[in-house]
Amino acid sequence: MARTVNEDAAVRSKLALWVCIAGVVGICAISIVLLWFSTDASRPEMARLVYASVLPLIGTWVGTILAFYFAKENLQAASTTTLETLKLSGVFSEETKVVDVMISVGSISPLRRVANKGEAGELKLQDLYNSMRESKNSRVPILTTSGVALMVVHEPDIDKYAQAKGSSAASLAADETVARMLAIPELKQGLETFIALPETATVGDARRAFDKAPLAKDLFVTSNGKTSGHVLGWITLSDLARSM
Repeated sequence: MARTVNEDAAVRSKLALWVCIAGVVGICAISIVLLWFSTDASRPEMARLVYASVLPLIGTWVGTILAFYFAKENLQAASTTTLETLKLSGVFSEETKVVDVMISVGSISPLRRVANKGEAGELKLQDLYNSMRESKNSRVPILTTSGVALMVVHEPDIDKYAQAKGSSAASLAADETVARMLAIPELKQGLETFIALPETATVGDARRAFDKAPLAKDLFVTSNGKTSGHVLGWITLSDLARSM
């Protein structure tokens, strides 16, 4: 495991280096070509074009690549470290029932209920983002009207989507929807990856479940302990850490 972590870190370090180099070289090359072939009369306008268009374009590309490859790993590493630190401090017991630390379904905010996955895809990203900002929570669970979990939309995922569009989450167009995020495999995996446990499960069970599903950031306590069950409560990886 340690070897795998080190190899991943080495790959990310090389990726960061080469992406930055490619970005700098690209900026320099495009700038030189444009300014070299411009006339004396058009050179001021060409210089403005380079600084107004080329620099933001390549800068956004570099930022999007680095954010995509680093954000998830940083969050997972920080959460795991917090879990282990709190465990060693003796703040919690692994025998504690998940129902004692979960957020009951009636207290989840923000929350969206839809008839089916198709309707979930029609939800506006701007509306979800605004609800997160207003509630100061960085994710929105989406359940069916019958209480079955479909997905969880996270603020960082909306940020990644917006960056790929050359925009910011706050400036996304009104017609940008969850369905468009689901069309991107990496984002789809993040939205639809979560864990389910029965109400008889313990905090220790929840921790082990998260260990087995490193991409998961959310856990739903359901009536049958499966993702098809009715949601009774919700626990995020961060909440689990605070409960320990």
